[in-house]
Amino acid sequence: MPKDDTILVVEDEDQARTFLTEILNFEGFKALGFANGAEALDYLRTSAAPCLIVLDILMPVMDGRQFRAAMLQQPRFAEIPVVVVTALDSSTADDLKAVRVLRKPLDIGALLNVVRANC
Repeated sequence: MPKDDTILVVEDEDQARTFLTEILNFEGFKALGFANGAEALDYLRTSAAPCLIVLDILMPVMDGRQFRAAMLQQPRFAEIPVVVVTALDSSTADDLKAVRVLRKPLDIGALLNVVRANC
Protein backbone atom coordinates (compact mmCIF):
# COMPACT_ATOMS: atom_id res chain seq x y z
CA MET A 1 0.00 0.00 0.00
CA PRO A 2 1.60 3.33 -1.01
CA LYS A 3 2.19 6.00 1.61
CA ASP A 4 0.87 9.49 1.24
CA ASP A 5 1.62 12.72 3.10
CA THR A 6 -1.24 12.34 5.55
CA ILE A 7 -0.78 12.32 9.33
CA LEU A 8 -3.44 10.64 11.46
CA VAL A 9 -4.12 12.18 14.87
CA VAL A 10 -5.86 9.57 17.03
CA GLU A 11 -6.98 11.41 20.17
CA ASP A 12 -10.29 11.22 22.03
CA GLU A 13 -10.18 14.73 23.52
CA ASP A 14 -11.87 17.02 20.98
CA GLN A 15 -9.84 20.13 21.81
CA ALA A 16 -6.51 18.32 21.77
CA ARG A 17 -7.34 16.56 18.48
CA THR A 18 -8.47 19.82 16.85
CA PHE A 19 -5.41 21.69 18.15
CA LEU A 20 -2.98 19.06 16.84
CA THR A 21 -4.61 18.75 13.42
CA GLU A 22 -4.74 22.54 13.03
CA ILE A 23 -1.06 22.95 13.93
CA LEU A 24 0.01 20.17 11.58
CA ASN A 25 -2.13 21.57 8.75
CA PHE A 26 -0.74 25.06 9.42
CA GLU A 27 2.78 23.63 9.16
CA GLY A 28 1.96 22.31 5.69
CA PHE A 29 1.03 18.73 6.47
CA LYS A 30 -2.31 17.04 5.78
CA ALA A 31 -3.65 15.98 9.19
CA LEU A 32 -6.84 14.04 9.84
CA GLY A 33 -8.32 13.52 13.30
CA PHE A 34 -9.98 10.42 14.73
CA ALA A 35 -11.63 10.07 18.16
CA ASN A 36 -10.54 6.48 18.77
CA GLY A 37 -8.55 3.60 17.36
CA ALA A 38 -11.54 1.95 15.70
CA GLU A 39 -12.20 5.01 13.54
CA ALA A 40 -8.53 5.25 12.58
CA LEU A 41 -8.33 1.52 11.79
CA ASP A 42 -11.37 1.82 9.51
CA TYR A 43 -9.62 4.68 7.69
CA LEU A 44 -6.40 2.66 7.29
CA ARG A 45 -8.28 -0.26 5.77
CA THR A 46 -9.64 1.89 2.93
CA SER A 47 -6.94 4.52 2.35
CA ALA A 48 -3.30 4.94 1.47
CA ALA A 49 -0.95 4.50 4.40
CA PRO A 50 -0.19 7.78 6.18
CA CYS A 51 3.38 8.92 6.69
CA LEU A 52 2.85 9.03 10.48
CA ILE A 53 0.30 8.40 13.22
CA VAL A 54 0.08 10.51 16.38
CA LEU A 55 -1.53 8.19 18.94
CA ASP A 56 -3.03 8.75 22.37
CA ILE A 57 -3.19 5.70 24.65
CA LEU A 58 -6.25 6.27 26.83
CA MET A 59 -9.36 6.41 24.62
CA PRO A 60 -12.82 4.83 24.59
CA VAL A 61 -14.03 2.22 22.06
CA MET A 62 -10.51 1.12 20.99
CA ASP A 63 -7.60 2.51 22.99
CA GLY A 64 -4.10 3.18 21.70
CA ARG A 65 -2.73 -0.19 22.82
CA GLN A 66 -5.51 -2.11 21.05
CA PHE A 67 -5.10 0.02 17.93
CA ARG A 68 -1.33 -0.48 17.84
CA ALA A 69 -1.70 -4.24 18.40
CA ALA A 70 -4.12 -4.41 15.46
CA MET A 71 -1.68 -2.39 13.32
CA LEU A 72 1.24 -4.66 14.13
CA GLN A 73 -0.76 -7.72 13.08
CA GLN A 74 -1.25 -6.28 9.58
CA PRO A 75 1.98 -6.23 7.52
CA ARG A 76 0.84 -3.22 5.45
CA PHE A 77 0.22 -1.16 8.63
CA ALA A 78 3.05 -2.44 10.83
CA GLU A 79 5.73 -0.20 9.28
CA ILE A 80 3.79 3.07 9.65
CA PRO A 81 5.71 5.23 12.17
CA VAL A 82 3.78 5.99 15.35
CA VAL A 83 4.35 8.79 17.86
CA VAL A 84 2.66 8.02 21.17
CA VAL A 85 1.36 11.08 23.03
CA THR A 86 0.32 10.28 26.58
CA ALA A 87 -0.23 11.69 30.05
CA LEU A 88 1.00 8.36 31.42
CA ASP A 89 4.62 7.70 32.32
CA SER A 90 6.46 7.31 29.03
CA SER A 91 7.76 3.86 30.02
CA THR A 92 4.17 2.57 29.85
CA ALA A 93 4.38 2.90 26.06
CA ASP A 94 7.70 1.10 25.55
CA ASP A 95 5.99 -2.02 24.19
CA LEU A 96 4.11 -0.09 21.48
CA LYS A 97 7.12 0.07 19.14
CA ALA A 98 6.73 3.81 18.66
CA VAL A 99 9.34 5.98 16.97
CA ARG A 100 8.90 8.41 19.87
CA VAL A 101 6.88 8.78 23.07
CA LEU A 102 5.95 12.34 24.04
CA ARG A 103 4.40 13.26 27.38
CA LYS A 104 1.43 15.56 27.83
CA PRO A 105 1.43 18.51 28.07
CA LEU A 106 2.86 18.20 24.62
CA ASP A 107 6.04 19.90 23.42
CA ILE A 108 4.88 21.00 19.95
CA GLY A 109 8.45 21.59 18.79
CA ALA A 110 9.40 18.00 19.62
CA LEU A 111 6.32 16.70 17.82
CA LEU A 112 7.08 18.76 14.72
CA ASN A 113 10.66 17.46 14.69
CA VAL A 114 9.41 13.87 14.66
CA VAL A 115 6.83 14.68 12.00
CA ARG A 116 9.42 16.34 9.77
CA ALA A 117 11.76 13.38 10.18
CA ASN A 118 9.07 10.93 9.04
CA CYS A 119 6.98 12.86 6.52
